Amino acid sequence: MGVLDTHLSCFRETHMNTKIAIAAVLAASAGLAQAETDLSLARSYELTNAASGYDALLSNYNASNVKVKAQIQARYQYNERQMNDDTAPYNSDNDTTMGFSIRRTKVEVSGDVTDNISAKVKFAFSRSSGAAALEDAYGKWKINDDVTLKIGQFKQSMLREENMSSSKQLASERSAVNETFNQGFSQGIEASFGGDSWRGAVGFTDGFGTSNTAFNSSSEADYALNARFDFLFGDAEWGQFGQFTSWRGSASGGMIGAAIAYQSTGSTNPALANDVDMTTGTIDFSYVSDGWNLFAAGVWRNMDTGAGTDMDDFGVIVQGGFFVTDQDELFGRWDAIFPDSNNAPADEEFNALTFGWNHYLVPESHAAKFTLDLNYYLDASDSASTIVSTSSSGGHNLLSDTDDGQFGITAQFQFLF
Repeated sequence: MGVLDTHLSCFRETHMNTKIAIAAVLAASAGLAQAETDLSLARSYELTNAASGYDALLSNYNASNVKVKAQIQARYQYNERQMNDDTAPYNSDNDTTMGFSIRRTKVEVSGDVTDNISAKVKFAFSRSSGAAALEDAYGKWKINDDVTLKIGQFKQSMLREENMSSSKQLASERSAVNETFNQGFSQGIEASFGGDSWRGAVGFTDGFGTSNTAFNSSSEADYALNARFDFLFGDAEWGQFGQFTSWRGSASGGMIGAAIAYQSTGSTNPALANDVDMTTGTIDFSYVSDGWNLFAAGVWRNMDTGAGTDMDDFGVIVQGGFFVTDQDELFGRWDAIFPDSNNAPADEEFNALTFGWNHYLVPESHAAKFTLDLNYYLDASDSASTIVSTSSSGGHNLLSDTDDGQFGITAQFQFLF
């Protein structure tokens, strides 16, 4: 009996220890599973929180890289035309036009999404209604040190004067040649690349002047291709050609650029009876030095209407400026448009002269600048005489006129912040 009791006691003890061991193992397993679950949830939360952080404009990931910019150009303009007495509205007092306007009000927001992805949105407010219109809206992806993709709405790399910011021109307004031939905004994709002394860009877009359009818009081309290449020489750096002005003490050097764009319209919805093909090319030369600058460009445009009409129009621009003090710059510009004879009767050439003065309230900065322009248009500017682009709203101080000799004055303050 004593021996049996002893064996039973040992069996119970062993059985109890086994149950305890099993329970411990089960508890440990449950604890490990719970820990893994907690870790997984924590990691998921961390990833979700991190991902959502990139969505926010001022998140922890890009707050230091977000930039908000604004541009204001307020001006007073005077325009004098020699209108014929028999031209509507039959009042010689209409020869003179004058008044104040806000030429440009723009707001821009840009920032980094990741280390190699950035984005920009810019709005321009109408000078007649105050309504906001979208200009730039694109993302840039730096694939590597040599290649960057731009996707969205932007200005194609084409005419240098148009690609130059309106805040960094010599005169208060771009030339009549630029207003007639420029590419405007488009939607598409463009790749840029280059090296120390050269750079290039190639793009595939909806064509010239197709901002804020749907894919079935009648103003869009079926397809449009563009390419531009620039070559740098001398001691100047690329950054110096982000403006036309060249400050005193700047390094000397030049840049030669060439670009071409082709677009075809009418083969897809909405289709046209005849396809319209347009090819635009330009060659330009820029030089900057110690307090002075020079820019010259030629523009060619071929328009094939598909109905037996083929036109070659040309434009030329020459401008330069020099500083007379550290904060005062004088400048001059001549530009001319030479339409094809197939544009008849709107085949008359158009010449414009501009002289002016810039006073930089902040030395070596466009942040606060006063500009005074004197414009003289030697030739008629009405649509029946020439292809020159005039502004019915008066943004560009060139109004439609059947006579030669239009004269304009523009006084403008610019503020950037």
